[in-house]
Amino acid sequence: MTVRVYLASGFFNDQQLQKVEKTEGILRAKGLLVFSPREHQNESLPFGSREWRAETFRDDRAAILQSDVVVAIYDEQDAGTMWEIGFAYANQKPIVILHINEEPVNIMITESLHAYVDSFRQLDEYSFYRLRKIPYEGDVT
Repeated sequence: MTVRVYLASGFFNDQQLQKVEKTEGILRAKGLLVFSPREHQNESLPFGSREWRAETFRDDRAAILQSDVVVAIYDEQDAGTMWEIGFAYANQKPIVILHINEEPVNIMITESLHAYVDSFRQLDEYSFYRLRKIPYEGDVT
């Protein structure tokens, strides 16, 4: 069985792009089927148009619903990523949070996550077939 992963993250600056590209690579190297919104931008529609917004929203929402697990890069607390985490939780999707910096994590995220990983190495070692629960143990906001 192939595990379907929705990758929630910002991709609006160089630092975010580096993290999301590295995360995509790690997940795909594990044989996971990854939906990364940055790769599904409905380029046939004018960026930012009403049609583009509606289609992009529908596609991302459907991909979350079709996923087996959501991986979210938490580092910059991108508003879209926060919405995707909440929507995934409301739809009973396990959420794996990748948080590379050491800033405290919001309590709404700590209590909704299934697993917390704090490095690319830990993400690479995590089994998406077992989905072991890893609670967050750090400071909260």
